Amino acid sequence: MVICLLAFFWIAVTLFTGIGTLNMEFLTTSALKGGAFEMIVGTIYLFLGAAAIAGPIGVFAAIYLVEYAPSGKLTSIIDQAINNLAGVPSIIIGLFGFTFFSRQLGFGISLMSGWLTLALMILPIVIRGSEEALRIVPGSFKQAALALGATRWKAISLTTLIAAAPGIVTSVILGIARVAGETAAILFTSSVIITRGLPSSPFEPVMALSFNMYVKIVARGEPPESVFGIALILFFIVITFSLVAIILRVYYRRKQPWLH
Repeated sequence: MVICLLAFFWIAVTLFTGIGTLNMEFLTTSALKGGAFEMIVGTIYLFLGAAAIAGPIGVFAAIYLVEYAPSGKLTSIIDQAINNLAGVPSIIIGLFGFTFFSRQLGFGISLMSGWLTLALMILPIVIRGSEEALRIVPGSFKQAALALGATRWKAISLTTLIAAAPGIVTSVILGIARVAGETAAILFTSSVIITRGLPSSPFEPVMALSFNMYVKIVARGEPPESVFGIALILFFIVITFSLVAIILRVYYRRKQPWLH
């Protein structure tokens, strides 16, 4: 714990040396004029779209595994596949996204390719978090609904799912925080160095903070200090989403007496 805290604060202190480059003009000015507006909005576009795709799929997968899946070899294979997907390096997922979404499906370098690729990274987090949220809801909730004549799906959707909603939302937010700073996954699928304004459709490329930092440091050979301001913006975005997840979890745990 001490090592993690020291590493976190050291990173924060290092990045805060770039605070002098941040002002409203830099945040709201187009990248064509030296600002970061398209990069900030593009980054938000990327992970919100990915969460919108992975969220429903992950929740329904968790409902199936918790409420419907029988114990057996197939369920064990599904569980292992989810664990394996969580451990796949982001560069491999990025290469898969480029090969399948960008080339085979013809989406090209676009938001859609980025959304689908990042959704693969978010999916295991959402599934596991949703499973845990569903399992901690007392079974008596569903049994009472069934006793009153509700169908199995009605009992799950109107009692268990509603009670587990805070935990599910928290898992989605943590998934967003996980991919907010990804570079390898969007390197081949969705990001470009510069665009004229924001994308007008999901099938256009987008600018992203992490990709911009990669290009400046690796491709152009600029010193790391030159992108500390951009890194600080991304740092704030990730921390904000993580804090929102923590606050929601703490707040709703107090509202759920069966957890005490």
